[in-house]
Amino acid sequence: MSHDIHASWAATELAHHFQANPSDCFSVVPGSGVSVFASREGRTTWPFADGVLVLQVPPNNSFRIAVEFKRANEGTHGMLTALGQSIAYINKGYNGSVVVLPHQYISHDSPGAFTTSVLDRAVARPTVGVFTYNDPDTTLPSPFRGKLFCARRLEVDTVPPVVPLAPTTVTETQWMHLREGSTTPSAFFHFLQTSKSLPLVGASEPSAVIPRGLANAIARLAPSATTLKYLSNSVNDDFRDIAWRNFWFRYVLTNDVMTIWNGTSFPYVLNASATALLQSDGVTPMVMFASRRDSIKSKLVDGLNAGTISEAIAWERFALNVRKRAHSYREDIDSGLEHIGMLEADGKPSDLGYRFIDLCERTGAPHTGLPKAMLGAAILKNGDMISLLHYVHRLSERLFRTNPLHFATARNKLNTSDYRLWLEGELSNALRVLHKVSARGGVSRKPLQAELTLLRQFGFVSSFRISVGLEINWPVVQESLDFEL
Repeated sequence: MSHDIHASWAATELAHHFQANPSDCFSVVPGSGVSVFASREGRTTWPFADGVLVLQVPPNNSFRIAVEFKRANEGTHGMLTALGQSIAYINKGYNGSVVVLPHQYISHDSPGAFTTSVLDRAVARPTVGVFTYNDPDTTLPSPFRGKLFCARRLEVDTVPPVVPLAPTTVTETQWMHLREGSTTPSAFFHFLQTSKSLPLVGASEPSAVIPRGLANAIARLAPSATTLKYLSNSVNDDFRDIAWRNFWFRYVLTNDVMTIWNGTSFPYVLNASATALLQSDGVTPMVMFASRRDSIKSKLVDGLNAGTISEAIAWERFALNVRKRAHSYREDIDSGLEHIGMLEADGKPSDLGYRFIDLCERTGAPHTGLPKAMLGAAILKNGDMISLLHYVHRLSERLFRTNPLHFATARNKLNTSDYRLWLEGELSNALRVLHKVSARGGVSRKPLQAELTLLRQFGFVSSFRISVGLEINWPVVQESLDFEL
């Protein structure tokens, strides 16, 4: 197993440890209780943590701990680099950091004690903790359960952070940020291609023909706003924002998509023009703002034909919806690509991103062949979806070993709704790797909906089966793990 999956497992167990032993990370244990979950860095800058722990104290206090994990094959040199990295995370803005080291090296009997002694002399503030570990048991849902040992506690509540971390620093899960319908090969490829085509300095703005009704609506809603910046929900003139605006208006909010209805008078006819992107199958055009009966354009056209809203109101509601959608879609694309190692912090493609672009341009199809294989491997390994598969497999195996008919229906089928709710509860409450948040409205989403959709697209999982739960296609998974990134 790779360094990254071991680091994820260690972070999982640290979350469990601090949940059970908050005195190991607080000077005064909060009377209102602590909720801890393991996460990962979202949109962020160097240095990059191997994992993140989020400690939430009601009603609204939050503390973040960076995790630095070292494997035995890194040798005693790993102790020294871990010391520097742990302090760098504090300087980055974390409330604390934890160094996780092997319990012993071949050439050193007590790495935990050594690292603790150095920190005690060099770092007066209790912001860095030290844990050691024995070899993980990969047959367990949490392989480091009972195998982590606290050598130096820390206190996240005694010293304010150097700088406040941005809200996008961490995700709500230990694996990559994703949303079904957005995390598609076509969108990833064209965003990276757009970024590649623009110079890092002096990039030009996109051109777009804005319908008069939409332009007038923006002038009423935000008189001082620039039309393109408003519709793309981007306000800066740095490379990342300019690259996003070029992608947004070239592939998503195209001139055809920008109008609500076809024609000029009653009755109003819905304009359901597709974007310039394809869905995950690589064939079906992606339609936004008009793909369902409850989509914004559909509702506005219905209101116009019913006479319940004016054209001016329709344009204003459309502008607000486009702006909101631009923000969420950018988060899906930006964070998703960063999490799988294809996008750098400055907005340019990484080396892996350039290789993916090259494969896509050669084949003309990001959803098949080598491009799809590379993307799947990046999602599995860099996006840490392999950890999710491990958790699901081991949790299900433990459940059905004791009761093969658990969640079985009268027709000997698996009650998938109850099974998925159980999985979500185990990931959230037992393993602490998923942070459940309140619904934001709209259509209710099934547990792990986005994750399972993505995993199925790459053939990593198939259906559900009684006595098994989620069927994981391990030969396909192993083939992807063997793909060299």
